[in-house]
Amino acid sequence: MKRITVLVLVCLGFVYAAGLLIPLHGASFAQVLRQLSSQERYFPETGHMVTGDFLSAYESVPNPELVFGYPITEAFPDSDEEYMVQYFERARFELHLENPPELRVKISDLGYLSYEKGPELPIPGTLQACRYFDETGQPVCFAFLDFFERNGGVPVFGYPISSFELHDGRITQYFQRARFEWHPELPIGSRVRLTDLGREYFEIKGEEPIRLLALSLLTGSNLTRRILSIQVHAYPQTAIAPSSGEQTVYIVVQDQNLMPIAGATIYLEVVDTGGLSGNTIIPFSTNDQGVVTYTFPYQNQRPGVFTMRVHALFEGLQGRTVTSFRIW
Repeated sequence: MKRITVLVLVCLGFVYAAGLLIPLHGASFAQVLRQLSSQERYFPETGHMVTGDFLSAYESVPNPELVFGYPITEAFPDSDEEYMVQYFERARFELHLENPPELRVKISDLGYLSYEKGPELPIPGTLQACRYFDETGQPVCFAFLDFFERNGGVPVFGYPISSFELHDGRITQYFQRARFEWHPELPIGSRVRLTDLGREYFEIKGEEPIRLLALSLLTGSNLTRRILSIQVHAYPQTAIAPSSGEQTVYIVVQDQNLMPIAGATIYLEVVDTGGLSGNTIIPFSTNDQGVVTYTFPYQNQRPGVFTMRVHALFEGLQGRTVTSFRIW
């Protein structure tokens, strides 16, 4: 195994940074971050860190969030090869230390590795709106060509390996390292999107799901945490209940990285089996585990579905969900 000295490895309760093994148990997230390299960037959107050569490669394109997406793992040793890898939503980076500094990071050929031929579509109009690549015998045309050239071209996406094809009901085109999708429902100028091949290949390769966990979740600390969105889940205690009685609903509020949110305000709207609705602001907030439990009475319900719509509010953010139980 080649010597790895710069990147961060978070796995099974440890951080490996600059040759130093740092146990996470009992260490705060802020303490861990202070021990990492100064060449680093933390992404609160997914709770992962990008450092060193990987960060340089990530920031080498004008719009990395659009092209590569956010990191979905920390850097870790590939199970089959002697190099470090890091997954992003739409890419996977490989670190080859034997190469010169400017060539150390290679973008994995995820387009090639995931390609399955679909129904081919004819290219309408004139080839003057296309650029032809002798290397693979395929053209890139129209909005796909504009997106390709504005966001890095061959060094980022590789050469086209298919023509226009139909996948999942959309016009697509595969490149060695990406798949382009056409979204006509979006505004002009943003109708080309990239498939999340990083996420797809993570599952195809059978990587360990623990690697998707946010760094803050592994350390058990909320320090440096930034809440961008909230998720709400609700579960009734009793799935089938009599016509009169009490029901308890368990409500869980989490952030974008599935970390619990304490102090969220919960607003409950119930629609009984007769179609009558009522609203309640639950008089206590979520606890440190992001959970609130609420019990309420009901009477003389006819058979049918009793619906509960749950709304959560936290620092200007909103989340909602729906759950129900059946009166039998």
